[in-house]
Amino acid sequence: MRAFFAALVAGLALAAAFAPTGGATNECRGIMACIRVPGPWVLVPPGGHVQYLLSCPGGRSVVGGLDAQATARAVRVGFEGRLGAPVGPGVTTTRYALFRAVSTAKRPQAFQPLLGCIPLQGGGGRSTVSARVTPAGPSIEYRSRIVIIGPGQVKFAKVSCKAGEKLVGSWHAIAFRVKKPPKLGSGSLVDVTRRSFKKQVVATASATDGLSIDVHAVVQVGAECAP
Repeated sequence: MRAFFAALVAGLALAAAFAPTGGATNECRGIMACIRVPGPWVLVPPGGHVQYLLSCPGGRSVVGGLDAQATARAVRVGFEGRLGAPVGPGVTTTRYALFRAVSTAKRPQAFQPLLGCIPLQGGGGRSTVSARVTPAGPSIEYRSRIVIIGPGQVKFAKVSCKAGEKLVGSWHAIAFRVKKPPKLGSGSLVDVTRRSFKKQVVATASATDGLSIDVHAVVQVGAECAP
C-alpha cells in the first residue's frame, strides 16, 4: 500500500511538472498599480535570435515588471537593461523594453513579451535615464516602427535616428497579434529584407497569398541609436 501511494504521489508530481500554467504570467507581480501590456507572438528562427521593442501605453508610464511566454523551453528571453543605480524602474528601465530571444531549437519557435507598466505621477512622462552620462557613455536609444501585412501584400517600413544621434545597429522581427501561439509555419510566408542608409533603416516585407489574415501578421523594424 505504501508503495502504491508513493507511486501515486510521484505520478502526480510528474504530471504537475509538465502541466500547463494556464497562461499565468508575472509581469505585474508585486506591483500595486500596474498596466499589463501583452505583446504579439514574435517568430524566433531555428538556432537564431531576434529582438522586439515593446512600449508602455501613452508615454506616461515606465516598465516595472517583465515576463515572457514561449512555444518551447529552448527559447531563452532577456531584456536590455540600462546602466545606473539603484537598479529599478525609471533607471534600469524606461517607457519601453527591448526583449532579446535566443533559440537552440531546430525548428522555428515564438515568444510573447509582456510588460507591467507603472503609471507616472505628476508632470514629465520621461525618465531621466536618457540624459544620464556614465563613464561608458550615454545609453543606446531604441526606436521602432510596425507595419501590418496581409496575404499577397508588399509593405515598407522605415525608422530613423534623431538629429545628433548615430545609427549603430538595426533589427527586424516578424510577429503575430494573436492571443495563442500561431502556426509557426506562418513565419515562412513572410519575407523581410532590411537596409541601412546613414541614420535610417528601411525594411521591405512581402507576404505570399498563403498567409492567413487570421494570424494578424506584423513586421517591426528597429534602429539602435547612439546619442
